[in-house]
Amino acid sequence: MLNKRFAIAALLVTAVAMSACGTTQTGAQPNAQEPVRTVTVVGQGKASGTPDVAHINIGVETHALSAQEAMNANRNEMNALLAKLKAMGIADKDMQTSNFSIYTEQLPQTLPVETKGVAGEIQYRVSNQVNIKVRDVSKLGDILDQAVSAGANSVYGVYFEVSDTKDLEAQAREKAVADAKSRAEALTKLAGVSVGEVLVISEVITGSPSPLYYNTAKVEGLGGGTSIQPGEYEFSLSVQVTYAIK
Repeated sequence: MLNKRFAIAALLVTAVAMSACGTTQTGAQPNAQEPVRTVTVVGQGKASGTPDVAHINIGVETHALSAQEAMNANRNEMNALLAKLKAMGIADKDMQTSNFSIYTEQLPQTLPVETKGVAGEIQYRVSNQVNIKVRDVSKLGDILDQAVSAGANSVYGVYFEVSDTKDLEAQAREKAVADAKSRAEALTKLAGVSVGEVLVISEVITGSPSPLYYNTAKVEGLGGGTSIQPGEYEFSLSVQVTYAIK
């Protein structure tokens, strides 16, 4: 009889425990949350400024019937050119050799009177080019004129830039963020909702900025007889923004 009472008591304790456990598990289940509604847009901003630095490739080409003769002539003319550039204020750090080549070519059948050699003969041509950085754009016209008078007979790749783009970056970034918000407001308005707080924002990096020459209006104050048109330097930037939808 005593054992039967203990067995019944044990069964009651087990039943109560299971009931309590089941109640706790049911109460611990969280309510399903609604997903956050968002809209993601990409805003673009641009800012332009007046270039204050110019880059130009200047070189000397010489030719002769022997490689050594062509080399000697090129060396003398290039030394004279570099000396002239230094005299005009171009520092050594702003001059860098960009190309040096020696190649052969066949003289044409019809030769100018002053040309040495005979038709069909092989001659050597030596090309030496240097990239120079002009930190005062107003002097570029004079520098080009003086370089040609000093023996430069090849000029390539003139382009302009702004030495410090921090201000342009800040302006472009501000415009990009404003553009992103405007796009988000237009989209949500069409959908019958409204823009909420910013959830995620990131700057879209697409590479280094490059100068654009869409504006080639002549800038006054450039010296020399050579007409130079720096135009404008444009910096562009994009941002991607995710907004909550209200």
